[in-house]
Amino acid sequence: MPSAGRCAIRTFVRVTGPVDLRPGVSYVRAVRTSDYIDPDVDSVLDVGCNVGAWLADCRRRYPKARLAGIEPNGDALAIAKQRLPGVELHEGGAQALPFADASFSVATCVEVMEHVPTALREQAFREIHRVLRPGGRLIMTVPHAGWFAFLDSNNVRLRLPGLYSAVVGRGLRDPHYREVEWHHHFTVPELAGLAGDRFRVTTVRFGGLFVSPLMDWVAWPFYRLGKPDHWLRQASERAAEWDFRHGYGSASYRVLVVMDRGS
Repeated sequence: MPSAGRCAIRTFVRVTGPVDLRPGVSYVRAVRTSDYIDPDVDSVLDVGCNVGAWLADCRRRYPKARLAGIEPNGDALAIAKQRLPGVELHEGGAQALPFADASFSVATCVEVMEHVPTALREQAFREIHRVLRPGGRLIMTVPHAGWFAFLDSNNVRLRLPGLYSAVVGRGLRDPHYREVEWHHHFTVPELAGLAGDRFRVTTVRFGGLFVSPLMDWVAWPFYRLGKPDHWLRQASERAAEWDFRHGYGSASYRVLVVMDRGS
């Protein structure tokens, strides 16, 4: 599952780069998807599985289910394979899923679609639709185009490139990506438009306002210094988790959307 701190690329060539093993806030968002998954589910695909934290939890929650994941970051995928023997894991992007038609009952896509290049997003929805069974379910979380979307720390290198270069120089991930994609914030109608008539939106759940993006800024120096266990970073993650648990309607910073596949 995608996850905290992942950058994007225009073409899904092999991606490598620093990997944060802490589950973090993205994992908390993933766990919320379990509210919309039948405990007796027989198969789950995680699109953008990163180091496999959510799939590891799925293995505990759904012991009889077939689990699979796909991830463009080769380093993250290698870690996922180590921690998840027996789980079907592939390297690649959401726009070309290496699975047969109607293979899964549920697909999760947590903090991933905002990283997919604009031209490939509709294709990603088509691919997820293809691999889901009739009546299957897609559960996704993305940044929402709320009041404080401008605070997104992932976009500082694009919004303020001069300042970014002066302060950061070159980010830890920058050498590993050909072109960084804007960290897009979606509206629900925009997501529904990308999904088209292939899916029916059944649930919309908003979360977070301004604490979450501010805590990303607080946590960044500790990521940069390689200190994920620093007490201040952990405190910032707890604050972001608290913020995400509260919905603020269309003003919210993030949104969870459940879509059911048509027959």
